Amino acid sequence: MTYFGTPGGDGPDSPAPRVERVLVVHAHPDDETITTGGTIATLVDAGAGVTVVTCTRGELGEVIPDDLAALRGDEAALAVHREGEIAGALRELGVRDHRFLGEAGARTAGLETRAYRDSGMVWRADGVAGPTDDLHPAAFCAAEFGEIVSDLSAVVESVRPTVIVSYDDDGGYHHPDHVRANRAAVRAARLAGVPYFAIVAGADEATGAEAAALRDDESVVTMDVRPVAPRVVAALRWYRTQLEVVDLPGGAAGIRYPHGRVDRLASSESFRFVSDPDELPPRPASTSELSDMSVGGRIGTYLLAVAAGAVFGAIGTVAHQGTSSVAGAVLPTGLVVSMAMAAALLVGFRQVFRSRTIVAAVAVGLLGVTALLSQPGAGGSALVPANLAGYLWTFGPVLVAMVVLAWPFLDRGADVQRGRDKMDALPEAKGTPQT
Repeated sequence: MTYFGTPGGDGPDSPAPRVERVLVVHAHPDDETITTGGTIATLVDAGAGVTVVTCTRGELGEVIPDDLAALRGDEAALAVHREGEIAGALRELGVRDHRFLGEAGARTAGLETRAYRDSGMVWRADGVAGPTDDLHPAAFCAAEFGEIVSDLSAVVESVRPTVIVSYDDDGGYHHPDHVRANRAAVRAARLAGVPYFAIVAGADEATGAEAAALRDDESVVTMDVRPVAPRVVAALRWYRTQLEVVDLPGGAAGIRYPHGRVDRLASSESFRFVSDPDELPPRPASTSELSDMSVGGRIGTYLLAVAAGAVFGAIGTVAHQGTSSVAGAVLPTGLVVSMAMAAALLVGFRQVFRSRTIVAAVAVGLLGVTALLSQPGAGGSALVPANLAGYLWTFGPVLVAMVVLAWPFLDRGADVQRGRDKMDALPEAKGTPQT
């Protein structure tokens, strides 16, 4: 039986349903059980092939029980412990194929294996998660985006999934590792031409018009996971460091998180088909292309920006005095072309990288070389003479740079839905590192 089906594709009512192979991508151990555990167990029972990829080991997670207090502050020991937790949880769910991203089976051919480290997070003032100020060089979010996608694509090539499942475009609650996992999973799905389904956070608790909309949405697949609830509970009990399974009134099970929040175990899990194969999810306004680079990549990009500015500054300084004659009128074509080149360079870098600091780097190269070449030479000659064109070239790029730096970037993805997930912000939790 096929559970996932794209609009117009071979869904559950297809006369010749295919055997599904589902690749589930998550950021940390326990995410797979909390948000997709019922679906995983249901798929396994139906005979589907299920592969779970975990991007990090959750080294920055909290440790709840006092009998495991020795793990607090010991990231290496906690990573090993959480490896054991997820192994036990996946056995309960019936998963036989689990891979940590960067290790054998989930690593680009020819590269040495590596471990992507938990990036951590803090609660921002607006109540959603954000990155920490002291991101570790080995953190998942500090790794080259292309390397992450390549590693995940190695899994896709090995498994040949019919469906890839991971987070929606805000990662459920903007945790940087969840968002990065979404970006990589979507990119890998697009490259392989595999349908992508995003977890619909909080769908089980939807009521009224919201619930009706989900039921009527043909792009949403909803799993009734009540038959496998005992196995999900058994899997959750393995994650003693991160949560506690509690009994709720009426015989239901609940999940208590480190800050006291208790969620009822979901009776259903929903996933939305992401239909546009030619467009990646919108990037939140707070991020830029630089956020997809390692520290070395960012440094290289800044150096390239300074160099590009310097080259354009040198060309403009040499060419800005050029003129041409049209119908007897002398036109300052050199100045016009030079100013247009400078403006295009500054605007282009701002548009591509969505970063004011990268524009500042371009401006440093452009204005620095212009100022250097403006100095009189040994024979007293100057490339920037004291005439109108010289003054405009001296101060014009400065004004253009100031405008480009000050102008707000209109992000097409600024309207990001804020989903709910296991770490919904609590007043006492804000400002505290989490995983």
